[in-house]
Amino acid sequence: MEEPQDSKADIHPNVVDQKNDPKNQEFVRPPLTLGSDILHGIKYALFNPEANLIVMPILMLLESMVLKVIIGNVSYTEIDYKAYMEQIDMIKEGELNYDNIKGGTGPLVYPAGHVLLYKMMYWVTDGMNHIESGQTAYRFFYLLTLFHQFMIYYKLSIPPWCVALVCLSKRIHSIYVLRLFNDCFTTFFVICSFLGLIRGGTLKSKWLKIGVCTLVSVVYSFAVSIKMNALLFFPGVAVGIYYICDGTLFLCLYSLMLMIGLQIVVGYQFLQAFSWQYLNGAFNFRRQFMYEWSINWQFIGEEGFLSSSFQRSLLVSQVIMLLFVFISKYPRLIKQIALSIIHPFSSTVHLSTKTYSELIPYLFIMSNFIGIIFSRSLHYQFLTWYHWTLPILISWSGLPIYLGSIWYIAHEYCWNSFPPNPTASIALVSLNAFLLIVVLIRKGCPVKELEEEASLQEKKNQ
Repeated sequence: MEEPQDSKADIHPNVVDQKNDPKNQEFVRPPLTLGSDILHGIKYALFNPEANLIVMPILMLLESMVLKVIIGNVSYTEIDYKAYMEQIDMIKEGELNYDNIKGGTGPLVYPAGHVLLYKMMYWVTDGMNHIESGQTAYRFFYLLTLFHQFMIYYKLSIPPWCVALVCLSKRIHSIYVLRLFNDCFTTFFVICSFLGLIRGGTLKSKWLKIGVCTLVSVVYSFAVSIKMNALLFFPGVAVGIYYICDGTLFLCLYSLMLMIGLQIVVGYQFLQAFSWQYLNGAFNFRRQFMYEWSINWQFIGEEGFLSSSFQRSLLVSQVIMLLFVFISKYPRLIKQIALSIIHPFSSTVHLSTKTYSELIPYLFIMSNFIGIIFSRSLHYQFLTWYHWTLPILISWSGLPIYLGSIWYIAHEYCWNSFPPNPTASIALVSLNAFLLIVVLIRKGCPVKELEEEASLQEKKNQ
């Protein structure tokens, strides 16, 4: 019998090893994919939230330079700042009756937080003598506000192309460094309170949660003490505090008392001297706005704009829409609040960090945006109330970059159209309504996890 022949590998084992040795293989140059690499880099910079760590510092630097150029080359526009200073002059001279405190554009209609801040601005600008110092202060304040906005966008994983939109508004730059409006201060403190709410949902310690609720209540209340438009965020703030407190009604009432207490402390000198005049002047919900400066309702005519039935219909519509948005997003909210009323000193609900992060930012942003859409009037400076939320809303809408950019450009056109006119007015209302509807479709449905978690929590409490 013949013996089986050995294979070549058995006879020459080193031959195969030498062929597989990387040292003996011919060098193959990797393909040049420069175009593909550039394309991937652009996609990363536009769409990946991680790129915000690169994009945001660049935007901050560019904004700082742009603001310096604006201040140096565009004339300051006097609208309300002189009136602010005239009113502060009267207060410094001892006048505390809000009925008597007036400026060139009318009576003082803002709460005492506004007075406190513009006393500081009075010192910065020496009345009206050094407006350029005030513009510089507002430039730094704009950058500080933008930094806090970027913190929010990063936490919410907003894509860079949406983030960049917030730096493109001609009107916003003008409101800050060319007009020195008080709306800028309100916006800053609202943003800070929102950051506190976002952070509060990640805490485990009960005492840390109470601390965050305390801080949020004080900061948010101070925003209201500057200008009442901050109340548009109140539904979102209230629900956020409710869930940070794990549904403990007593702690929620504690936060509410803190808010009221801060209003008393800030306005004490006016409340002590002329309480009714102060409350009626600073917190007058029936104040009539001037039709000629209304950005949003020019198309209905002055008679319709001033009619009480129209104003009531806006308020009712706002409340109905708020209830719809809140309940459609989290249907068990009403039941949980009812349970908290029955057990006011107990923790009746606990949301996971994931659920909280999904629910609270949505309710906070949407409560204000709904208020904007149904607002009795929007003046040019009121853009600061919600402009900082537009990158978030556009991201949530899921609009592709070209449609989102077109929407933003059209929206900016409406706010830069002067004087207010029916065409820009109806376009603005339509654009905002469209964005609201798209966000509701994309983001408004209850998340399955929210439903399951709520069901388990209810069974646990039974």
